[in-house]
Amino acid sequence: MRSCDNCPGGNICDGNSLAPVLVRVFDLYAGGTTDKFHILFALDEHDEHLLETHTANVQRACWTRAGLSAIADILVREEGRPAGEGDWPAVIEDTLATARDAFARFPWHLPDLVEQAADLHANVMDRVGDDGFAGAVSKRAFARACRAIVYGQLR
Repeated sequence: MRSCDNCPGGNICDGNSLAPVLVRVFDLYAGGTTDKFHILFALDEHDEHLLETHTANVQRACWTRAGLSAIADILVREEGRPAGEGDWPAVIEDTLATARDAFARFPWHLPDLVEQAADLHANVMDRVGDDGFAGAVSKRAFARACRAIVYGQLR
C-alpha cells in the first residue's frame, strides 16, 4: 500500500501506527456505537496516545494507509472465524461498507480503496492460509466489491 513521500516505515510510520486505532473505531461502529463523540470517549489511553502522537502534520496518504491497513487487519481476523466459502462475498461487502461509514470522519481518501484494491488484496493474501478468503475471493472479485462500495453500487 502507498505511503506518504517522507514515510519512515515500520512502527514509526503514521499510517501503520494509526491502523489499530481505526480497527478499534471499526469495532465500535460495527457494535452500534456510531456517534463520533461516543466513539472518541470509548477509546482507551493507548489509542488516545497513538492519536496524539501520530496525527501532527499527518498527510492524507497516511490516513489512507491506516484505513486500508485496518481493513486488511479486519479481513485477516475474519479468516479465523468459521465461514463457508459462499459467505466471503457478504463478509467483504459488510466489512467494506462498515469501514467506509466508520472511517468517514477521518481524512482518508476513499477512492484509494479502488486504486489500491490489488495491494489490499495482496496484503490480506500474504497473511491468510489457502482456505477461506484465499480460496473464495479472487483479486478481480475483491476489486469489484471495492468499486461497488466506493461508487455506491452496494448499500
